[in-house]
Amino acid sequence: MVNRRIIAFMIAVLMVVVLARPDAFAGEKSRSGSYQGRNTGGTWQQNVSRTPGHVDRSTTWQNERGQGSRTDARTWNKETGTGSYSSTTTRADGRTTSRQGTVTRTGEGAYAVEGTRTGPGGKVTEVDKGITRNPDGTTSVHSIYTGPEGRTRTVDSTTRKTEEGRSVTGTYSTSGGKSGSFDSNVTRTQDGLVKEQSLTNQDGRTWRRSTQRTRDGNTVRRDVNVTTPDGRSRSHSESLAVDPPAASN
Repeated sequence: MVNRRIIAFMIAVLMVVVLARPDAFAGEKSRSGSYQGRNTGGTWQQNVSRTPGHVDRSTTWQNERGQGSRTDARTWNKETGTGSYSSTTTRADGRTTSRQGTVTRTGEGAYAVEGTRTGPGGKVTEVDKGITRNPDGTTSVHSIYTGPEGRTRTVDSTTRKTEEGRSVTGTYSTSGGKSGSFDSNVTRTQDGLVKEQSLTNQDGRTWRRSTQRTRDGNTVRRDVNVTTPDGRSRSHSESLAVDPPAASN
């Protein structure tokens, strides 16, 4: 099966490919290609339909273990300041995850997000977010995640744009007494980007993750290195290729 990280990588890369096209915001587009994850590789196809205020995206992938799929839908009404989002991912073994919710503009540069996430076992997590675009150009996000047993996780983050990319700093805490801080720095490079992340928990233990994404023609490669608090590290690579468009007659 394709794990969650390669799925996220595939969706992120395909979104970049779509946005890079000058006619990406209207009509229907289809594309296909191949991918290589840590443990398996295969092929993928994607269809995107865009109309004003509405985007539908359908992605499927195939490998020796079967076929998986993901559907996404997003809406936004500028006049009313309201929107919605939903997605469903089905893995080759038939297990599914999904998320859905609404977005409401609550003031100048302020938005509220209310939604749910459903895991492969059917457990539902409620999501409540407040997003504020600050006068200094930063964006603050206050998030509360409530699990099926009433346990909560609260995350506060601030995103800043930099000359080379962006930086994120934040803290988290849980109703079970866990807490910590995290940061992320993204730097654009000539052929991609570099992302450095770290998370430190209440005991002072720190995990670090370094990701380098490079693009060569129609192929995007991601190299990841993770370092644990005891100094151990592990690395892996993933790649996704987009087939060139068919020549027109």
